[in-house]
Amino acid sequence: MRGKLAFFVLTIYVFVLSGVILLYFLGTRGAPPAVFNQAGFWLTLVLMLVQMGLICLVAPTFSASAISSEREQETFDLLIASLARPSTIVVGKIGAALSYLLVIMLGSMPVVALAYSLGGVALGDLAISYLLMLVACIAFCSLSFLWSCLIRRGVIAIVMSLVSVFFLVFVLPLLGLAFWGLSANFGGGRTSQTVINIVFLMLRINPFASISYLLVPGIPKPSGLWLSSIPFWVSQVIFYLMLTALSLFLSIKRLKRVRNWL
Repeated sequence: MRGKLAFFVLTIYVFVLSGVILLYFLGTRGAPPAVFNQAGFWLTLVLMLVQMGLICLVAPTFSASAISSEREQETFDLLIASLARPSTIVVGKIGAALSYLLVIMLGSMPVVALAYSLGGVALGDLAISYLLMLVACIAFCSLSFLWSCLIRRGVIAIVMSLVSVFFLVFVLPLLGLAFWGLSANFGGGRTSQTVINIVFLMLRINPFASISYLLVPGIPKPSGLWLSSIPFWVSQVIFYLMLTALSLFLSIKRLKRVRNWL
């Protein structure tokens, strides 16, 4: 927060969200009143999805160089040999990244409040959407911190963090849909129930699918799905918390191994 980059990123983040609202009203100029009656719903949905996309790009870079930069500046030996425990180092580094991400999320609330004031979305659904983004921030920061512990170069750690998040958020659902299409092609136009269940399990851990199923009522789902009684957002929160716990455990274990070696 002492540098100009932090304020620049926050400003660009808010400007992007504000641009979404501006583009919507410019695109619907002269539209019938029925379009404006749904403005609050569509604006809120788009803003939540755009925010999640920005978080997927920004969050992995905040803690990806936390340990790699210490190695590059030749201060890692002093850090690991200090009285601070590995768990304290992990909590301090990730907490610093999360604190700034919380500032960014809070900065978007006035823009989202403008869309919410138009109606169409329940306040509880909006709160759950922010919960999904918060859990995603924690998981992405923890995963990128693990890469920072494993890789010495900060640039490579950032690239690997972005690739991991991109694979988790975008590639897995695309692979599931491609698998669905291949199964239907080889099955004579019919897809087995097992394949459908596997595809929807992949969608359950996707934040964009969770927000869509949360905010858009009546999205059709095939019958006989696994975990059909559990909402998408609940399964995503559980999965991301498990991913966070695994990343933190491996990071602490890595730092302990380095300390014992020293």
